[in-house]
Amino acid sequence: MKYLKSLLLLIIIVGCNNSDDSESQQDMLPEDTSTFYKGMDLSFQSELEDFNLNYKDENGIPIELLDFVSENGTNLVRLRLWHTPQDGENSLEDVKAYAQRIKAKQMDFLLNFHYSDYWADPGTQTPPSAWQSMTNEQVKVAIYEYTKDVVTQLKNQNTLPNVIQIGNETDSGFLWDYGKVWGDFSNNWNNYATLVDEAIRAVREVDTENSVKIMLHHSSVENAIYFFNELNVYNVDFDIIGLSYYPQFQTQDLALVQSKLNELASVFNKDILLAEVAYPFTLDWNDNSTNYIGDTSQILSQFAPTPEGQKAYFTWLNNTINNIPNNRGIGFCYWAPDWVAFSGSENTSTSGSSWENQCMFDFDLKALPVFDIYKNN
Repeated sequence: MKYLKSLLLLIIIVGCNNSDDSESQQDMLPEDTSTFYKGMDLSFQSELEDFNLNYKDENGIPIELLDFVSENGTNLVRLRLWHTPQDGENSLEDVKAYAQRIKAKQMDFLLNFHYSDYWADPGTQTPPSAWQSMTNEQVKVAIYEYTKDVVTQLKNQNTLPNVIQIGNETDSGFLWDYGKVWGDFSNNWNNYATLVDEAIRAVREVDTENSVKIMLHHSSVENAIYFFNELNVYNVDFDIIGLSYYPQFQTQDLALVQSKLNELASVFNKDILLAEVAYPFTLDWNDNSTNYIGDTSQILSQFAPTPEGQKAYFTWLNNTINNIPNNRGIGFCYWAPDWVAFSGSENTSTSGSSWENQCMFDFDLKALPVFDIYKNN
């Protein structure tokens, strides 16, 4: 009996020690310091600031936009870059100036290279006019030298981007026809991958501390797996799968959206960023420009086009991204939350915004409840 009591005491002591060791080991585990991005594309600000718009907080008090969004949970700002913009907007000088303001607010910076003088998307990937008569070999040199020059200038002013996007919505490639991978050019993946490689090589050479993440951007959640499968054989050195999700253009089956996000993360073992997202708070308009969304067939039946419906949609989106397997969902970026009606009188402007009903500010320019998603951890 004395032996059994001693044995029992020994077991208890060992168990307690093991428990203490386990707790100590738990205490020693590294803290998860990864950033979940709640971002905004503020590329219109360089233009909109000329109109002295009176953005306001939810109580109607005037604000300075960048101050307000940074103080209310925004931790990433995306800016697009056009090579030689004809209208002067989204130039390198615009980007450099606004990047300094982003970094001063302690927010991360995502640089979106369009590799065009104007909008680039799946249906339009026009090379800069300066490159259009080049040979394939000359374009390889041009994209390398241009990318390296841009990133060097940003680094020299201490605004090196945290994320660099190589092309915008490149479902069909970019720099047509040099890097086109659509239609008659469906066998042109090698040229596309080579051009992307040259751009990435330029970034890596400037980024000597290996602090920049490279993102490739596809416009469709449900169709992106084809694109990345085709590209996979070329071993392109990138870090993030960037995606757009707009219900008016893509599937409205939210279960499919979730399964495709999970599949992309699992198959390619890459981080996922929803680089372009938005949702309307109304179907009305505040100028005379036709809006991208104007009726209920273009939105999700689960979320009404109201301020609370907009917030509920982003609650769903935030949770969906957070639940991507292996913590591969790293956040989202609201596209043009600031692109309010800005030119001409109310309901009469012919040069205003086609987006004002999808902004994060209402028609009185007051902040909407969707900001709560940014404020909450």
